[in-house]
Amino acid sequence: VADHERLFQRLFAALHPGGRLVAQCGGEGNIARLHAVVDRVGERDPYAKYLGGWEGPWNYASVADSERRLRAAGFEDVRCWLQARPTAPPEPASFVRNVCLRAHLEQLPVESREPFLEDVLDAAGGVSDPFEIDYVRLNIDARRPA
Repeated sequence: VADHERLFQRLFAALHPGGRLVAQCGGEGNIARLHAVVDRVGERDPYAKYLGGWEGPWNYASVADSERRLRAAGFEDVRCWLQARPTAPPEPASFVRNVCLRAHLEQLPVESREPFLEDVLDAAGGVSDPFEIDYVRLNIDARRPA
């Protein structure tokens, strides 16, 4: 979600007075190690033409920014916190392809997609057991005033 201010305004409007917003999403630092590897591989040929400097659609907010945005939207009793959730998917290549790299792969020509995935996995240390992804979850708990 690119526009968190608008999202929180819309969620506030959708709630009945006294209603609570309880949510979890990617937060500041989410998959940072994996993204660093992806960025390094994306700067190499033949991928740089498509991915070099591309920032992607991610917006992993901090606790402070999220709390400020929620209060600005009108929420009270706002509480946000980050939670490390390292994840070891059972099928790392498939998971990374379909979840973590989907937006990257869409930027590449079809014939470059599998080689890019393989290069990223190799640069990340290969599909070891366990292959761990550094998820960081942003937990949100806020209430619309009654």
